[in-house]
Amino acid sequence: MKTESFSTKSLLVVAGFTALFLLPFINKAFHIDDSLFLWCAEQIQAHPFDFYGFTANWNGVERPMYLINQNPPLVSYYIALVTSLFGWSEIVLHFAFLIPAVCLSVGIYLLAFLFCPMAPLAAMIAVTTPAFMVSSTNVMCDILMVSFYVWAAVFWLYGMEKDRTLYFFIASLLISLSALTKYFGISMVPLLLVFTVMKKRGLDLRLLFLLIPLFVMLGYQWLTLILYDTSLISNAASYALDRGIADSPNKIITKTMIGLSVCGGCLTVVLFYSHMLWSRFFLIGGALLLTFLTAVFLVIDNFSGNPLINISTASEVVIVQLFLFVLIGFQIISLAAVDVYKNKDSESLFLFLWVLGTFLFSSHVNWTINARTILPMIPAVGILVVRRLNVRYDLSGPGNIRHFLWPLIPAALIAMAVSWSDTSFANCQRSVAQQIHVGLKDYPHNVWFQGHWGFQYYMQRHEAKALDFKNSLIGIGDIIIIPRTNTGQKRLPPDKFTFVKKLECDLLKLVGTMSKKNRACFYSNTNTGSKLFLPFAFGNIELEEYYVFIVGKFKDPEKFIKRLNGEI
Repeated sequence: MKTESFSTKSLLVVAGFTALFLLPFINKAFHIDDSLFLWCAEQIQAHPFDFYGFTANWNGVERPMYLINQNPPLVSYYIALVTSLFGWSEIVLHFAFLIPAVCLSVGIYLLAFLFCPMAPLAAMIAVTTPAFMVSSTNVMCDILMVSFYVWAAVFWLYGMEKDRTLYFFIASLLISLSALTKYFGISMVPLLLVFTVMKKRGLDLRLLFLLIPLFVMLGYQWLTLILYDTSLISNAASYALDRGIADSPNKIITKTMIGLSVCGGCLTVVLFYSHMLWSRFFLIGGALLLTFLTAVFLVIDNFSGNPLINISTASEVVIVQLFLFVLIGFQIISLAAVDVYKNKDSESLFLFLWVLGTFLFSSHVNWTINARTILPMIPAVGILVVRRLNVRYDLSGPGNIRHFLWPLIPAALIAMAVSWSDTSFANCQRSVAQQIHVGLKDYPHNVWFQGHWGFQYYMQRHEAKALDFKNSLIGIGDIIIIPRTNTGQKRLPPDKFTFVKKLECDLLKLVGTMSKKNRACFYSNTNTGSKLFLPFAFGNIELEEYYVFIVGKFKDPEKFIKRLNGEI
């Protein structure tokens, strides 16, 4: 393995670089699936050994949490610990999640020492990606899982480098923690197994340490069977496989293209290094490929009754972004493939399997294609970019590092813009929930709402009720709030409800992470087929709109509400 001398200064630069980018989002509202992990943390504080022993309405019907949350509970235990000490504010929790984000970037830095020169650059490349930035501003399980994941690789590989058996044991514990945060963490076991066998040219008794995380997950499987009379690991696997595996050639092509688009958009930093990574011939060929694919998909969409990707009604800006992201995604897979082809060693195979395995899982196995499932590959991609730069420029020799830093500037600007957009989206839901609460706090009838994500968290905190499509009993005069951009909603019958008014909230209008109009699906493209295919989109992003209805037929519903609210 190729190593450099450790530098405390470089480590502090990487840590500070990461914190600098994340601190502006420290008061971001809770967002998307944050709510699930927060509710589980509340349950853990009340019943520490029954983490999913409650029900919630997350899809329009009240269901047990163990059927809703398809992740293990470790991150909720972390939230429960932090909030028991410091309270439940957004600032407290975002500070708490800044720690695993910084640990992840430092872990990438330490891992890069074993693979390439200029290790800090590999970490900075990983940090300046929309996948890292946006995921680090949420309180979900992803960043914590990848942090454990990378540090497991660090200890295992350094254990081999220094022949320290204790490091192998620590690595196995870190894999276990990663898998107990998100099931994908267990994939580090086969990665390290293949790497070790190839590196040692045979078996090593210390490979037995890889059995520890397997036994831990078997124990978790047994525990959930005892607690909830069902196996949560098996349930999560079935959930992913039933909705994720492609079953026809068209679906395979579609999912591959959308996967490349999400991969490329989540790692846009690679675009700005393209001229350094590849020959002019490769770049020209890539441009021609982009043009060809654009023509093919436009023809298929316009003349075929079975379009691969639904771009026939998309704007030209959206189409350009799609194929630009696909080209970046193709470059990422090419980086891993070229590296393993040229080096044919354990390090290159390790990185190749890391990138390709994550891509295939995200595109073809998982129940949805999104940025959160692409996130685990960013450490390997950061390292691969620097390894490729080293092939073309010999970074180990004397050189001007600033020449290789400038592409981080446009990459960071894009990642920051996407993060600001997502923060704007999250904050809108918080502010509208507060506005509704202030306007209806003395209203004598029930206030219901449809939709979930962070909007549900804040509405329920203000004592509004999630509408259960099967069990809720609504009465004349009840209010129902429906967000336009959300999930788990049904259209109301117009003969039984009266529209009252529309509430609006401005978003960052130039870029969006969840936008049907602009085909953005940072968090999920589920139930939309091939209609959503960008992790984020530049364009004219639509306003956040919330529709207020009252149960019953009224000529002047606003006056009726004001009278009941004591305003007139």
